[in-house]
Amino acid sequence: MNKLLDHNARLIFTHKGFALFILSTLSILALLRFFLFPGFGGDDSEQLVFSQFWSWGYQIRNPPLATWLLIALQQIVGTTSFSIVLLRSLILAGVYALSFKIGEYLYENKCLAALSSGSLLMIFYMGWNTIHGFTHSALVTLFYFATLLMVIVIRQAPSPIKLIFFGIILSLGLIAKYSYLIFALATMAAVASERDLRRYIFSPWVLFGILIPTPIIVPQLQWLLTHAPDGHLINADSSYTIVDIVNQKFLGLFKLIPGAFGFLMPFGLIAVAIFWKSLCHRLNKPEERVIYIKLFERIFFFLLASAAATILIIQSDRLRSHYFFALAPFVTYFFLRFGHAFSSQQKMFFAGMITLTSVGLVTTLVAKYFLEPLVCGHCEDHIPYDEFADQLRQNGFKQGTIFAYFHKDPLAGNLRVKFPQSRVVSAKHPGIIPPAQSFSGQCLLIWPVIGAVEPKSATIRTANLSALNTQISYDHPSKIITAKLPPYYDKAHQLEYILINEGSGRCK
Repeated sequence: MNKLLDHNARLIFTHKGFALFILSTLSILALLRFFLFPGFGGDDSEQLVFSQFWSWGYQIRNPPLATWLLIALQQIVGTTSFSIVLLRSLILAGVYALSFKIGEYLYENKCLAALSSGSLLMIFYMGWNTIHGFTHSALVTLFYFATLLMVIVIRQAPSPIKLIFFGIILSLGLIAKYSYLIFALATMAAVASERDLRRYIFSPWVLFGILIPTPIIVPQLQWLLTHAPDGHLINADSSYTIVDIVNQKFLGLFKLIPGAFGFLMPFGLIAVAIFWKSLCHRLNKPEERVIYIKLFERIFFFLLASAAATILIIQSDRLRSHYFFALAPFVTYFFLRFGHAFSSQQKMFFAGMITLTSVGLVTTLVAKYFLEPLVCGHCEDHIPYDEFADQLRQNGFKQGTIFAYFHKDPLAGNLRVKFPQSRVVSAKHPGIIPPAQSFSGQCLLIWPVIGAVEPKSATIRTANLSALNTQISYDHPSKIITAKLPPYYDKAHQLEYILINEGSGRCK
């Protein structure tokens, strides 16, 4: 066993070996996700719908950078379901690369850099949930690590080019995810509190870099202000009493710390189990390391303070899980703060746990394919959209406009990749309508048979009220198509649709 662990550690602790390990893990997970599971969830489906056309914004919840990147990638690989899987894999590869690079700057050897970066696999949201979604969260995590890397690089070898690039990252991070603003402010506050960092980072060159992307930042923020309802973040529910509001905020604050610890699991448990003997060692730390330890600690302090303030202001009793992605750099801090005391044996065992986590992710994804259909009531990832698309073609649909209902199946994005020549509109985002085709086409309204209450009337009503102005009567004849779910084909899934060959309203 020791020989196997030693061989594994020797591989992971080299630059090329770690790169091979991470790229292999991400590639296998991406291929399994693409080939085993025919359906995509809500987040991926939304991106596939939005990427039909370029816009300054698509929804107020998330900025458009991820969608823009998907549009660019689809120009290379085509409008396929693999495009969204590939995009997220490339983003995650960047996250691991930046994390490793930060480790090379901060630690005394590459083994701690590999352990730090590889530990991200052990964070459930980073290792598992990003297989199925969280594209925006993965993208903003890339900017979190890029921000920290630039602070470290500038501190060690400042130059105008690096300062300008740092400013560009600060600016572009805002259109990766709006929550990046909190991380950027926390980082700058932490830098401002440390004189040795402040004199390097606070420079007119950074401001110049921030201003460079303004031709795309300003129109996007204008779009956001135009489309955001007045006070939608801070207005409290008028039915709440003062006691209700106080209880809600207290509950939110109470959940904050457990939520932060929960996000870092199971990394936290594994790290404590292996390194617990070394966590209390008080060894002298070089002044250079102390500066960066203080930087990370102050960033996390400002982040938690901002989170607490957010809970007190917005209409929520808790923070959504994607906000906690800002804590991903905690693994870097952990090895910076304690890694110097870890023994070679401990590092070797932890490297083995990283490899075991990688194998576990692959094994669990395969197991999900075979086991989930046995227990799931609604197997979203197993819906055979290829078969449904074939049946729609056999029943006469060629191309045109597809208006798809969203509950419980994210039909729009899944059908978009099956009919790339058609424009697809989701009932969840009826205002997001791609430009009309230059030719006349058919109008297809489609919805799940089981899901919403009276899904047919809900779909027709939403389509009629949308800018498509379909003008379809509620008693219009419809048809049902059925397909069996893999891999056992013992469960049937049904979709119902209305097909109007000559089109209806602007649905054509």
